[in-house]
Amino acid sequence: MIIETEWIKHQNHYEDYLELEAAINACQEGIYICDADLECVRINSAYTRITGLTGNELIGKTSTELEKNGTISKAVAVIVKKDRKVVSLIQKFRSGKNVLVTGTPVFKDRKLFRIVITARDLSELSQLENQLNAAEERSERYLRELSLYKEHVKSEKIVANSQQMKTIINFIPKISKADSPVLLLGESGTGKEVVARLIHETSYSEESPFIKVNCGAIPGDLLESELFGYVKGAFTGASEKGKPGLIEIAENGSLFLDEVGELPLKLQVKLLRVLQDFEVTRLGSTKSKKVSFRLICATNRPLKEMMEKGEFREDLFYRINVLPITIPALRERKEDIIPLILKTTEKLSSRYGTLKTISPDVFKILEAYHWPGNIRELENVIERIFIMTDDQSITVKDLPSNIAADKVSKETYTLKEKMQIIERDIIEDMLKQSSSLREAAKKLGIDASTLTRKCQRYGIIQS
Repeated sequence: MIIETEWIKHQNHYEDYLELEAAINACQEGIYICDADLECVRINSAYTRITGLTGNELIGKTSTELEKNGTISKAVAVIVKKDRKVVSLIQKFRSGKNVLVTGTPVFKDRKLFRIVITARDLSELSQLENQLNAAEERSERYLRELSLYKEHVKSEKIVANSQQMKTIINFIPKISKADSPVLLLGESGTGKEVVARLIHETSYSEESPFIKVNCGAIPGDLLESELFGYVKGAFTGASEKGKPGLIEIAENGSLFLDEVGELPLKLQVKLLRVLQDFEVTRLGSTKSKKVSFRLICATNRPLKEMMEKGEFREDLFYRINVLPITIPALRERKEDIIPLILKTTEKLSSRYGTLKTISPDVFKILEAYHWPGNIRELENVIERIFIMTDDQSITVKDLPSNIAADKVSKETYTLKEKMQIIERDIIEDMLKQSSSLREAAKKLGIDASTLTRKCQRYGIIQS
């Protein structure tokens, strides 16, 4: 019975050994382990890949020997044993590679037992340094934007003639009294950021920060340092003083995570921890810091479907979905289209110092259009028409062909209007298919001078 028990213990130790071996070899950083006498007892496959040295060249040899025979330029283990603390340095290997190595002492009964050395290829760190510099520039841009916040937020006005938008506007004062997370849902271009800014404006003073982060525009490996910040020495090339993350910068204000559905899963876990404890830990640090901010998220993606596919964490969804607001598409609130056009025209008139009017027929066409790009598309279309139109009055002939053609079949047009739209569309298509205006006129069976006049009438630019 005793023999059987000892055998079981032996088997358990062997399984532990295999598990440890698998874990060490799965690590992407190089691992070199030596004993208290500085004799190498183990390396992993990543260490061989990074340094170009094999186990036959290292195991059984001391760090002192390796330094003397030129295998390594400087033995970090010798310094770790002497100073009894973590040491990092750049080590040059006989293979010609420069590697960042960090030696960490392991003590047993207060005596040095092992030294674990990790190695990382400097070429990889150089890439991270470049990415980090870009991230720092982006963070500085966010800070500059804060100084412009006061003027910017004042210029934003939400058009709310439709009942749907009036309901949302009436809901915002209730939200401003709480500090619970808000989730803004809706198609791209519906004005989620404008609503987020209004929530912030009604919740905080003018001096409080409003920090916007586009989770889909920043690579996942950089987004972590952007959000959580880092301490001195966290990365090669990191700022000497470290850098606060955008969560810290949003202190006593609002953090707006646009396109939150694009947030990588590993960062979803870290964000959830922040929301649970309201503490943030910078990269490379073990100390957490208390934070206080209002979280506003926005997405045009179906988060519930993403949860079912394992692309978005269920616990994070319920944490940010405390106060959901769905912003309707522009085609679902037709009453807001004309006020939005007037607002955009007013802004453009002020910017360019030119007053232009819009004919009733144009309003009728634009109001009937389905606007797949929502408010963003509407503003772009109005600006394009405003710039390209020479006359003070914007008429049907000035409309983009796709909007005009989309409505030709509608009964809201007179026969003359339909004929003008069709003629304009045909001329544009023929010009695209022809190498010159003269060739296009010949294909259409009209004089070049006649085609020129029609192009001028319809505002068609001749290439």
